Amino acid sequence: MRNTPAPPRPARRRHIVVSPFGEREDPYYWLRDDTRSDPEILAHLAAENAYTEAMLEHCRDEIAQLYEEIAGRLEPDAASVPVRFRGYWYRARYRPGSEHPLILRRRDAPDAEERVLLDCEALAAQHAFFQLGDHEPSPDNELLAYTEDTIGRRQYRLRVRHIASGELLPDIIENVESCIAWTDDSRRILYVEKDPVTLLGRRVRCHTLGTPVAEDEVLYEEHDESFDLSVSRSKSERYLFIGAESTTSSEWRYAAADDPALRFEVFAAREAHHEYQLEHIENRFIVRTNWLAENFRIVSVAPGEEGEHARWRDVVPHDTQVFVQDFEAFRTFLAVSERSAGLSRLRIQPWDGPAHYVAADDPAYT
Repeated sequence: MRNTPAPPRPARRRHIVVSPFGEREDPYYWLRDDTRSDPEILAHLAAENAYTEAMLEHCRDEIAQLYEEIAGRLEPDAASVPVRFRGYWYRARYRPGSEHPLILRRRDAPDAEERVLLDCEALAAQHAFFQLGDHEPSPDNELLAYTEDTIGRRQYRLRVRHIASGELLPDIIENVESCIAWTDDSRRILYVEKDPVTLLGRRVRCHTLGTPVAEDEVLYEEHDESFDLSVSRSKSERYLFIGAESTTSSEWRYAAADDPALRFEVFAAREAHHEYQLEHIENRFIVRTNWLAENFRIVSVAPGEEGEHARWRDVVPHDTQVFVQDFEAFRTFLAVSERSAGLSRLRIQPWDGPAHYVAADDPAYT
């Protein structure tokens, strides 16, 4: 009979956690170490890993078999659908057997050659862990900003690569969220600085290439720990967004992408239980909102009129039987992800004209 190892048992140490909701005892609080450097805690984690390895040893063949079966169902050279953006076609492609993609682009011209922007498999080979976050070409198409996590804690590093030469710029920003956004001048990048303890996004900063990171301007700071931050660029490319979102509330800010001062304005101030997301295209803001719509609806409003909810005009009205999950805005239509009767479906809503749905091959699908 196989000898079963004893599981490691950490010591219980009295500790009282004080919070606005009262006190509670947590005898394992001592196992928290945000620096991941305490020798006693690291030794316990190593013992946990060794115990797991020992307990699963008799399953190694089955684990390998399951992995091979799952991997065998994947296309060996899978690739994303190309997307046209600023005169180029972008896509991601996997080499056979690789775990990380190539990020590729080619000019929108006959016989244009495809160029590798990022070889994520090569980047991953330099680290025990690697995860690509966001990657965004600059408006002048000369630079590529990207974020990478090499420790597995969603603490990303921001790097910038010169596309023509492939050389990395000396600008390096640590401990950021994955999202990034360029200004129109292709010299400044917005990013979200993370709290090193909670790992929540806390400050939106603006970095000017070639300048010290310590001098990066703080554009917005969030003081409510129930909210997390993001930055993005509108589909129209006219605006930059700062999003602050909690489980039940949202607040978005916007500024002109060509504004040297980056003067952000609040789109709709946060309210309890009001969730919304924001986009801009074709001279109008598009908003998915649960204001007066438990299942969400999609509205449009002209810039400068967003402060008055009465001016929000329905594009996809509220339906008590249909949950509006998400949307993507295009020049001539909206693509809306809905859920009804337990199934998701894709609604195509032209700006002018009736909507239709993308047909599914089977009655039940995901």
